[in-house]
Amino acid sequence: MISRAQFYLLTVNFTLGTTLFVTINEIIQRGKRDAWMMPLWAGAYGMLAALLWILLLRSSPGKSPVQIAREAWGPAGVIVGILYLLWFCMIGAWALRNLSDFMNVTVMPRTPPTMFHVMFLLVAGYTVAQGTETVGRLNGIVTPFLFFPFWISLTLATVGWDWERLLPAFRDPWAILRFPALLGFPFMETFALTMLYPKVRSGAAGALLLGVASAALSISLVMFMVIGLLGPERAGRILYPIYTVVQEVELGDVIVNIHSVLIVILITLIFIKLLVLLYAAFETIHQLFRPASRWPHLVALSILLSAAAVVIYENPIQNRILSNKITIAYDVFHTILIPALMLLSLRLRRALQSRPRRR
Repeated sequence: MISRAQFYLLTVNFTLGTTLFVTINEIIQRGKRDAWMMPLWAGAYGMLAALLWILLLRSSPGKSPVQIAREAWGPAGVIVGILYLLWFCMIGAWALRNLSDFMNVTVMPRTPPTMFHVMFLLVAGYTVAQGTETVGRLNGIVTPFLFFPFWISLTLATVGWDWERLLPAFRDPWAILRFPALLGFPFMETFALTMLYPKVRSGAAGALLLGVASAALSISLVMFMVIGLLGPERAGRILYPIYTVVQEVELGDVIVNIHSVLIVILITLIFIKLLVLLYAAFETIHQLFRPASRWPHLVALSILLSAAAVVIYENPIQNRILSNKITIAYDVFHTILIPALMLLSLRLRRALQSRPRRR
C-alpha cells in the first residue's frame, strides 16, 4: 500500500514525464505567445477524464480497471485486459525511445540507444519486483531532488527575461482546439495510474485530481518562462527549448555545467514514467494470468519494451506525426470509451440483478 501523498507525487511526476522536453516546442509553435494557456485547458480535460475513472473505480472498490472488465464482461474482459497490456507497453516503449533520442542528441551521440533502454529497464524491473510500496517510496525520495534544482535552474535563467516576448497576450486563448493531441499526451496517459489506485490507503481520488491539476499548472508555468526567455519564434524552432534555456545560463567558474543538472532531472522524470508503465503492465499480467513467479514476466516485458522502442518510429518527424494524428485515437479508446462502457455495463447488470423476480 502507498499513501495519498505518494500517489499524488507519482501522478505529478508521471504526467510531467517526457512532456517537459518532447512536446514543448510544438505547443509553442501552435499557440505562439498564448501557448502557456494550452496545458491549462488540457489539464481541465484531464481532470474530467479522471472523474470518469474515479466513478468506475468506486463502482467496484479495491479493483483495478482490468479486474472490473472481467466483472462487467466475464471472459470477454480478458480481451480488454490484453488491450490495456499492449497499450501500456506501447507508451512505455515510446518513453524509452524519447529518452534515448534525448541522450543521443544532447550528451552521448555515439552510444547505441539500446544501451539506454536496457539500463533503465533493469532498474525499473528490479523496483517493480519489490512491490507497490517500493515504487511509491522511491518516487517520494527523489521528488525533492527534482523539484528544487529544476525550478532553481529556471529561476537563474530569468536574467534574460523580456516581457515583450509575451505581448500581445490573450490573442488566441483557444489554441488548444488546433492541437487536440495535447489532451491525449500526457493527460489521458495518466490512466496507467489507475492500476495503482486500489493500493492507495485513502484519498486516492483527491490525490489523482490534484496531481493532474498540479502537473498542468507546472507545464503552463514552464512554457510561460520558456516563451519569456527565448521568444515564441525561437522556442518553436528548438528541439529541446528547456535544455537550451538552462544551457545558456552563465554563472562563472563556480557552476559551469548547470544544464547537466537539468539532464539528470529529465532523465529521472522519464524513469518514473517508465516505472509506472512497467508496473501497470506487470500488474495487468498478474491479474489476468496469476503467474507464480515475477521475474520471467518482468524479463519478457523488458525485452518487449526494449525491442519496441527501437522500431516504434524512425525519426523525430515521424514521432511528431504519430503523436499528433494516431495516438489520440488510441488514448480516447482506452481511457474514455472502454471505461464508459464498463461503467454502463456494471450499472445495467446490477440494476437487472436487483430487480425482484416474479414467482
